[in-house]
Amino acid sequence: MHAAVERYFELLRTELQQLKGSGGLAAASVYDTAQVLRYAPSASARRVVGWLLQEQRADGGWGKLGVSPLARSVPTLAAVLALHEKGDSPEAQQAVGRGLEFLRQNAQNWAAAVPLPDDIPVAVELILPMLLDEAASAGMQLPQEPFQALRALGQKRLGLIARFKPGPGSTASHAWETWGGEPTLDWLDPLSSVGHSPSATAYWMHKRKASHPEDEKSFRAIRAYLDSCSVSTSTGIPGVSPTCWPIDRWEQLWALLSLFETGLLRDSRLQDIVIPHLDDVQKALKPEGIGLSDHFICDGDDTAAALCVLVGTGRQVDVGMLERFLREGQFITYPQELQPSLTTTTHGMLALALLGRDVSASVRLVEQHQRSDGRWLVDKWNCSWLYATSQSMIALGTSRADSPALARGMEALIGFQREDGSWGATEMSTCTETAFGVRALFHLRHLPIFHEGARRALQRAARWMAAHVDAPAHERGETYWIDKEPFATPRLDRVYELSSLIALALAGFLDD
Repeated sequence: MHAAVERYFELLRTELQQLKGSGGLAAASVYDTAQVLRYAPSASARRVVGWLLQEQRADGGWGKLGVSPLARSVPTLAAVLALHEKGDSPEAQQAVGRGLEFLRQNAQNWAAAVPLPDDIPVAVELILPMLLDEAASAGMQLPQEPFQALRALGQKRLGLIARFKPGPGSTASHAWETWGGEPTLDWLDPLSSVGHSPSATAYWMHKRKASHPEDEKSFRAIRAYLDSCSVSTSTGIPGVSPTCWPIDRWEQLWALLSLFETGLLRDSRLQDIVIPHLDDVQKALKPEGIGLSDHFICDGDDTAAALCVLVGTGRQVDVGMLERFLREGQFITYPQELQPSLTTTTHGMLALALLGRDVSASVRLVEQHQRSDGRWLVDKWNCSWLYATSQSMIALGTSRADSPALARGMEALIGFQREDGSWGATEMSTCTETAFGVRALFHLRHLPIFHEGARRALQRAARWMAAHVDAPAHERGETYWIDKEPFATPRLDRVYELSSLIALALAGFLDD
């Protein structure tokens, strides 16, 4: 046992040492890859076409299987348009036909999704109508009626954009390709991206080349940004892009929060790595908070995470930077957001509870979001109910340990655990989701409601994780974080897994 724990610690140290150094790791996005291929293709365009063909599923669509079918429309239609324009082989055109048939069938899921859920992909209300209009212009016959509610939401979003006139580094700039006007230089951030979005950046360059073909300096800088994006996906194919990059500050904050949730943030074996990260976070905080990178708008979720880890290690913080995101118990992620995030509220609630503040309004809100079966299901930033459930239970366990919702959540986790000890929101068990289930139960271990059944559940989970934690990344399938489509964060997911397994081992839940 001692040797296994030491090995897990060394693996965890390796992941933590790489945080904040290279912009972060994010798995490839079909949507952004397709849009970059259309508007700013690399010299490896043929390889990118091959990658898109490889990513098509057996049912003709693209995107993560098993999660919301609404999340598959954007990557599928973007891939169809890219292959229609750039694919010059019979195989590519066959893929287009299969993709269109999938979209026709999938459209009915949008007709049934009224009112629209909170966990729809980022900016889908702008992106999907744009792609549908482009498909119609290309002569592709697709149903329009099922998307009327989505188009109405998109018009509301466009109205907010027109009213508030967002600038570079804003949330709206992340989807600039859907509404941006003149490709002026002020849209480029210090990284030469538009809104940390490969698709928005590629479209800006496409428009800039049409209006200012002599601007080679900007084009070279953008190409360097897009190349760096490709490196972050670890595919080795220039032009295969993530959905958001860089994400280094977010990756760092959530890794530290993961250590906090599992009691490892103060572990002596990690202090030489953790303390410099905490110093860096404290230095990076602005009066308005902190964001997913130092060149993007500050948000309530990242700010809450930063305060949790700083307060959790005895550091002084200005609570005002978090309270500016508080609205009658609910914490917003960004100004003018149309779908609330449950987990942003849980993180804000956790931070204020650690500071000894009254969070009763937030507690009531989180309790009200619990489903009758004991789970928390919907969150705009993660597709898996195990993430929403774990974050809700950890926040409630810290702020109101006698909440009846905790016992219901615990029984739900035990009931939904698979016989082999794992968890998964789809038919597939995943290490990261099992880590979410573990940390929720682990957080309750000192409360009176914790019983022998919960202990056995943690023991089963520990055995399963120990047997699967070394599986190669391509076999994992953890694609649950939500942006313009669901995506994976391999380094962060690894921190979740290793910290959970170490916590279980140190607490005696992993058998010899």
